[in-house]
Amino acid sequence: MSHQNNDKTFYQTSMMSALIAGLYQGDFTIGQLLDHGNFGIGTFNDLDGEMIILGDEVYQLTSTGDVHLVNHDITTPFAGVVNFEPTNTVSLIELTKSEFETCLEKDFVANNAINAIRLTGKFSYVKTRTVPAQHRPYPPMVEVVKHQPIAEMTHVSGVMIGFKIPEYMIGINVPGFHFHFISDDRTQGGHVSDFILTEGIAEVEIFKDFHLRMPASQEFDRADLNPDDLKAAIHTTEK
Repeated sequence: MSHQNNDKTFYQTSMMSALIAGLYQGDFTIGQLLDHGNFGIGTFNDLDGEMIILGDEVYQLTSTGDVHLVNHDITTPFAGVVNFEPTNTVSLIELTKSEFETCLEKDFVANNAINAIRLTGKFSYVKTRTVPAQHRPYPPMVEVVKHQPIAEMTHVSGVMIGFKIPEYMIGINVPGFHFHFISDDRTQGGHVSDFILTEGIAEVEIFKDFHLRMPASQEFDRADLNPDDLKAAIHTTEK
């Protein structure tokens, strides 16, 4: 375990405010992303669904309900990854999403750092949504989310992975808890909007180093990444 203290960085490509601004063009490959972490979430070129990274397996959860492993040369416009080696583990039963978050905030997460979280277990209920692929000229994300399919699963086993991001990182990422779910049989999942846990194990690791890679495009350089309604737009698109 000599590598324990190396690579303890949350690595991110592009920014949430760039997605809000409609910059859905992927310019970083999954292979490049995996050089920086084995655990993470994001989206794909053209905003085509939700990404979940478990080791060297990268799944695409699409708006049609399809779940599949992706080729490592496809691209992403936004993703965050870490090398996950959890330092805290807790067994949990019978919790709603808000109860789960309150429990973690009380004892396990650092509010002003980046927290990587994995929740593995049985869920009596999981509600997800999945953004559909977009085409140029790209509409803004607040428009896109009006048309995303919602899925509701009952009595499903699976894993929820994601991050709790500090409030001061609004625009760079999504403040608060942000999870993607995939079922154990790898047939369903998406961006988590609600859940009820029956029983499970939560694992947490805190990260205090952050690396932001900005897209090389002129589109990124010219976009308004700090609009007046940024907070409201992120709330609309994520919550």
